[in-house]
This record gives sequence, structure tokens and C-alpha cells, in this order.
Amino acid sequence: MFDFIDDYPGEEVIYPQQGLYIPEATDCMRCGLCISVCPTYKLFQIEVETPRSRVRSIDKIIHQSASISDEELHHLNNCTQCRACETLCPGKMAYGHLFDLAREKLCQTSTSKKHGNVLAVMGFKLIEHKSWLTAATVVMGVYQKIGLQFLIRKTGLLNVFKLKRAEALMPKVVITKLAERYPTNQQRRGNVALFTGCISDHFDRKTLLASIKLLNRIGFDVLVPKEQSCCGAIHLHQGQKDMADKMAALNTDVFNALDIEAIIYTASGCGLTLNEYEHKKDDDQQFGNSLFDITEFLNLHWQDTINLKEPPANARKIAVHEPCSQRNVTPVTGNRHQHVYALLEKIPGITVIPLPENQLCCGAGGVHTLTHPEIADPLRNLKLAHFEQSQADLLVSTNIGCALHLNAGSGLNKIVHPVVLLAELLP
Repeated sequence: MFDFIDDYPGEEVIYPQQGLYIPEATDCMRCGLCISVCPTYKLFQIEVETPRSRVRSIDKIIHQSASISDEELHHLNNCTQCRACETLCPGKMAYGHLFDLAREKLCQTSTSKKHGNVLAVMGFKLIEHKSWLTAATVVMGVYQKIGLQFLIRKTGLLNVFKLKRAEALMPKVVITKLAERYPTNQQRRGNVALFTGCISDHFDRKTLLASIKLLNRIGFDVLVPKEQSCCGAIHLHQGQKDMADKMAALNTDVFNALDIEAIIYTASGCGLTLNEYEHKKDDDQQFGNSLFDITEFLNLHWQDTINLKEPPANARKIAVHEPCSQRNVTPVTGNRHQHVYALLEKIPGITVIPLPENQLCCGAGGVHTLTHPEIADPLRNLKLAHFEQSQADLLVSTNIGCALHLNAGSGLNKIVHPVVLLAELLP
């Protein structure tokens, strides 16, 4: 089917100024460039674990309305959805979007596998209902605080209920609520809104508070709308597009109603999905204000009068992990990972280096770390080996999923968000 496609697109192909060029899956030229950056191919070294092989399965699902074998589905689901293949594809194929379309169609046609196991269904419901998730975090907080965590781990119940891996990823839970407004005590430059998503509010509070502190320091009041929802990424990538669209509609309604200069996100995974709202056909699901990664906004609005303190001696060599969601989707997010380096360079007395093989996915892949540990763990081990070889003191990452995944493997808690470092060094 694909053999006749053996050349690059002709000059007559017109790529849009905005949005994604999405050819049919059959437009894959089988050039093999994508193989060099595919994490699953790096692990297994077989053709069926390459993007171009998965494109054949995607084509069957989307365009031929044909069923695929269990083996084909297995290899398709192994994909970490890092989208590194998009960065090299000469045909500008939007692989990630095609992958989501295939997942959506599978979800619609395969009722027996539509929602997965009971735990997966519970997870989806908690994300869909913010009040339920808040209640669950209270239970988790109590579980950690009273020592029940230690006892439960000893009993083996986590293995029985298949929760051991998820529980190991869980950081310290914060059950208190964020305020809805954090005013600056500096000369005021305007309002910005902070996107907290579904888990950052309770599982990455340190990053959110550090972001608020820094935004206040550069003169912005920070609004945290309580009505906001999950960005929809988890549902979208599992084929539940209708629910993802509802979340997108809610978020755009909430943030567009605010008098703000910008919408700020701290997790690059959320940022990718929020930015892709702009590619929806429904104008009601587009933000009226500009979206910014927190590092990008801080770097653009940093004031020369802010002189950060030098870090302690054991935190002066910093390696930067570039999440796939920030590095690999250039048409959407640009080169926003470069703002991380520029911002860190404002810290005196440090050395900043990229983590070797940043082009390779760490294996977190949203929920991939839970569903495919046989892939996630070896990829994580490669990252941690690179970190150790770099002899860096700390590893920074702008995505909570990557940070939780890497920290769970290292046990050292040396992976932090860059804004946490900066906030701690404010005079």
C-alpha cells in the first residue's frame, strides 16, 4: 500500500500558517527518519515498534474502517505518544493527532475495551468530577499523615488491588485549597490566571506556590479560578474525545471570562493540550488570551532589578530534562524549552547543561508509566543513568508527570521544577 509513496511532498503542497497539517496516514513515505527518535524502537529494535509501522494500523482504523489484530493493537498501544517522530517527518505528518483519532474510533467501536479496568474507570471519574477528586485527596492525605501508608505497604494489599505502582508515584498530598487571588506587593503590571489542572493543585503545590511567588515578584496579581477543570489530555489520548471537549469548553469559558493579560500553566503536558484547543473548529473552545509556559512568561517579563542569591554548593550544577510535550511539538509550542535555560541562567554561580539524549522520551507518557511499566521503567533508567553520568546536582523538568516518574525511579527527590529553584533564591 505504501510502496508507491517514495518521495517528498511536491511544491504544490501548501501548509497552513496556523494549525497542523494532517495528511492521511497513507501519506507516510516510509523514509525511516522517525525510527531514530522512537523510544520503543530503541528498546525493542523491531519494525513493528516504529511510527511508520503504527501508521499502517492507524490507517486501517481511520480510513479503511478495518479491524486490526490484537498484536497490532498491542504495538499501537505501546506508543508513548512522545511525538518525537513529528519533529523529523519530512511530510509534516501530525502523528499525534492521527493517533488520537484512531484511539477515538477504537473507543467508539470496541465497547468491551472502551474504558479499561475498574481502577481506570475510577481514575477517569475522579478527573471528571473535581469535588470527587478533592474528597479523594483528603483520604490520601490522611493515609499519608497518620502512618497508614507504612502499614498498608507492609500488608501487600497494594499488590492485591494493583495499586502499588500508582501509590509509589504519589508525592506528599496537600489538601488545603489555593486562594482565588494572590495580589502583588510590587508595582502592579496586570493580572494573570494560573492553570492548575487536575492534579497539580494537590500533588504539585510547591510548584504552583513558587510560580505565584515569582509572578507576584515581577508585578502581577495571580488569579486561580476554582471552576477550572482538567485540560482533557488523559481522556483525549484514551479516545474519550467527547469528555475532553467538554473540559476544553469549560476551561475556555472560565478563563475567557477573566480580565487578564495571560494564562499561565506550569505543566508542559497540560500546556500542549491547552494550546491545541486553538486547532478546534469550534471558536467557543479558543482562549481569548495568550497562553504561556511559566518559564516563558517569567523570562519575557523578568526585571533586571531582581538579583537572585547564589545557591548552596550542592546545587550548582543543574541538568535540564526537556519533556516531550515541550520539546517535540514545535508547531504548537515553539521552542519554549529554551526559556528554561534562559531563566536558569539568571541564577548566579551555576552551570546549566542539557540532559544527554533529551530527544528520547523518559517513558512517563501521561498514564503510560502506570499501564506500560515494561516500557516506562527501562526508558526511565536510561534517563537516570544519563543524570548520574552528568554529575549534576539537580535535574529540572517542567512536567509533573515526568518529574513524578523520574523521582519514583531515583528515590532521591532530586528532580524539581525550575521555578521552585528560582523562588527559593529570591532576595
